Amino acid sequence: MSLLDEIRDRATQPTVEPRQDVLQQPTTTDTLTELSATSGVQQPTGVSELKRLEELLANFPEIAPRVPVRLEVPIKDELDELCNREKVTIETLLEAFYVTCKDKESVMRQVIKEAKKRLKSRKEVGNIRSSLTKLNNLTKNRK
Repeated sequence: MSLLDEIRDRATQPTVEPRQDVLQQPTTTDTLTELSATSGVQQPTGVSELKRLEELLANFPEIAPRVPVRLEVPIKDELDELCNREKVTIETLLEAFYVTCKDKESVMRQVIKEAKKRLKSRKEVGNIRSSLTKLNNLTKNRK
């Protein structure tokens, strides 16, 4: 059995009916899944389903590979808390910050100014750590 057949089989397995007292409105994806599962229409062939999914995916922006980001611990903790509370990821929050700020020139200038200040501070910390490592290595070699 192919992977596509397994996915189709899982989609046609019996499911529990949705509760009538739900607090959230159904999402578009939920509605599409519900319609395809409950309709008596014959399921499309694997090739046409694959083509439909590829076309659907082409409508979304391409996502770059993950970017490792190092953050100050208190800021990371606050961002994690915010993301958990709002049910978003740090990546999507960063994208939203950028999209929101890029059209506001004064806000963007303020953000860039803060970023440059932080970069200068991080470089200074890096130089201090480098000096500490060198001094530690020198004192170890002399013993």
